[in-house]
Amino acid sequence: MPIGREVRCVFCGSVNVAPLSMFGTAQLVSQYYCHQCKSVFERVRWRDDAKEEGEPTDEDQATLSAVH
Repeated sequence: MPIGREVRCVFCGSVNVAPLSMFGTAQLVSQYYCHQCKSVFERVRWRDDAKEEGEPTDEDQATLSAVH
């Protein structure tokens, strides 16, 4: 789960969720599983989420390109 951002189930509002897949039906969403209502839902991945999870962002790619 992203640090600093509370992920809530879109169906029941529970925070008892677990990441299921880094990518969902599209590259910009992640899939989560809700232990409360046993639903799978997707959440849009924001730029801040990628930075908190250690994934490279567009800004990181631009910095690497400028260095090389």
